[in-house]
Amino acid sequence: MSELQKNDQVIFMSAKEDLADQRYQQVLNKTEHLLNKYPDSIAVNDLHAVALFYLKRYEEAKAIILAFQESFFNQPDYLKDAFKIFLKSNSFMLAREAVTAAKTDLHDAWTHEVEQAESAYRTDNSAKLQQASRHFAHIGALSVAEQVQAVQSSVTLPLKEYVRAARAIMSDPFVWQVVKTQVLLQLVRIDLKYRFDMVWLDGKTYTIRTGELKPLDQYESFVGVLQAIEKQFATDDPIKLELLEKELFTQGNYIYPFFDKVITDSQFWAKAIIARSFGDMIKPDNDQEQLMLSWITKIYDEEIKIDLI
Repeated sequence: MSELQKNDQVIFMSAKEDLADQRYQQVLNKTEHLLNKYPDSIAVNDLHAVALFYLKRYEEAKAIILAFQESFFNQPDYLKDAFKIFLKSNSFMLAREAVTAAKTDLHDAWTHEVEQAESAYRTDNSAKLQQASRHFAHIGALSVAEQVQAVQSSVTLPLKEYVRAARAIMSDPFVWQVVKTQVLLQLVRIDLKYRFDMVWLDGKTYTIRTGELKPLDQYESFVGVLQAIEKQFATDDPIKLELLEKELFTQGNYIYPFFDKVITDSQFWAKAIIARSFGDMIKPDNDQEQLMLSWITKIYDEEIKIDLI
């Protein structure tokens, strides 16, 4: 609590006492006051989320966890709060992310809790669950904006239903490639080992094994491009750096998980996206570079097709 001034530390400790005494509205009032001064304090946000949890305002509590998810997941006490909030809000895929982040001694117990909660949800909400699963599985018929919304909502599906829908999504040529990437990354975050046939960016079908996948920023060719643009712009032009990083992560969502297939020279890829972003031209010196430029054009064309440029 070193980030709080002394008077505010007193308020914080008073709020914790209120929590222990089940005066949850008092906790909320005090943490709201503190958040006006310390909006990024994880300790205050955690206490605020827990108060919302006990007041049965589960979606509001979940929103706080999602806003600071990395920080919550990196600290065991906060991770426990995140887990119970995700589970109570029926956000089963998010709860499974917390399970993956948990230490070994909690992993099995939390997995059992999620499985029990999923089973109970299937029993109590059978028709609703079938409708949600069917909607998610057939998002290829929706607009891109609706597909994105469907992916965000899909965290409330139990694992079995999520995987069944994901299988249909992967093989659907009409689902936006970025959405397919987000589904795969969701499965990576819960450490699921599964095999899918995916129609990819080039229209071909590939067998994807999720146990072999990694987050975007763990692929060497992708990181190599990121480092190249950081080296050039981090000191002299952070605004351009931010723009290029955004462009690179957009490209990564299209390329995933075939970075080694597409980015065969990180330095040239960096030069190419810098040139394209700022209206310059770059000429390839060989077939390898020509192929990389064609991939960049392909991604650019996909963005135009769905009106994102």
